[in-house]
Amino acid sequence: MRNRPLIYMSRCFGFDKCRYDGKDFPCDFAEKLKKHAEILHWCPETAIDLGCPREKIRVIRIDGKNLLFQPETGKFFTEKMNEYSDNYLKTLENIDGFFLKAKSPSCGVVNTKLFEGKSEKIISYEASGFFAERVLALFPDTPVITELDLENKEKTKDFLTKVFLKYGRIPACFSEFFS
Repeated sequence: MRNRPLIYMSRCFGFDKCRYDGKDFPCDFAEKLKKHAEILHWCPETAIDLGCPREKIRVIRIDGKNLLFQPETGKFFTEKMNEYSDNYLKTLENIDGFFLKAKSPSCGVVNTKLFEGKSEKIISYEASGFFAERVLALFPDTPVITELDLENKEKTKDFLTKVFLKYGRIPACFSEFFS
């Protein structure tokens, strides 16, 4: 048995400067998780060779289908992202939770902009990124949270409770996340 729960965390939470703008996204909650969990981290966008820094990608809808598109280059990355995400996620065993980057076209969970086709018109702020969609489909019973959810202490507590229960026990450090 592992000594700590296993959590997947978006790589930009202080592991690597892998965001589109060449920066990382420091997060106190991520630092606490690193102390009390085994962490796996991966960046779907750099995994599909988008580089860093890179031109932005976005979720667009054409003919009722969501696609991953890079406006500056005119390239689509939908198929490549889905393939890489599925291949990576299928390697995960005994994962206890996911902490994903909000609003991301790869990792956002029901908080990502959705554009109408190749236009600048936003038709929703409630899409999910392509990696996050695969996480939700392949791990329906595994808790998922983003840094935006951390603003709600009940959501945070619910996430941590589910993670530690899935792992098998709630440790004494549990209250540290709320101090």
